[in-house]
Amino acid sequence: MTSRKPDLARQLIDAAIALFAERTYEGTQMPAVAQRAGVGVGSIYRYFPSKEALGNAAFQHAKQALLDELAAAMAEGGPASSIREEFGRFWRGFTRYAAARPDAFVFLEHQQHDTFLAPESLALAAEIDRIAADFIERGQQAGAIREGDAAQLVALAVGAFTGLVKLHRPEGLGALTPAELDAAEEAVWDLLHRPDART
Repeated sequence: MTSRKPDLARQLIDAAIALFAERTYEGTQMPAVAQRAGVGVGSIYRYFPSKEALGNAAFQHAKQALLDELAAAMAEGGPASSIREEFGRFWRGFTRYAAARPDAFVFLEHQQHDTFLAPESLALAAEIDRIAADFIERGQQAGAIREGDAAQLVALAVGAFTGLVKLHRPEGLGALTPAELDAAEEAVWDLLHRPDART
């Protein structure tokens, strides 16, 4: 007989992510998660011994899905021929993730620095930060990205993308035309691009 645990745990995580996006982690109570998932409150504690445990499971699930989406986007078409092309792949990965999982994207943006995160959650967050900073530094070495602190440039680009997502809630990024998404991508690239660069 197959266990229901993986299915119910995922159901609870999905319910938690939706509520954390709507109300924030602090503003969400466990009975509300149970109600959204359609189970009794006691069911949560069979799989997650505390709200912090559920919050970390939700964060890790959402963050890993983002890492997987970015990895898939970066692998498309073989090695990128330029820093600009690589940026376009990052953009597509973030765009696809935010369009397919809007609640998860909002949750990650709201919760990334909260004190409930466990070391495993912080390690996943640091992995994305490392990938982004590495891209900026390589772009600077290639002369394609403007000089400046890599973490600050990443924050500018991510902040711009987050603002785009917020602007188009609740209809989502899927409501934008390809031309609109291309224009937004170019605008964010302009934040990073070295003005006198040829690439």
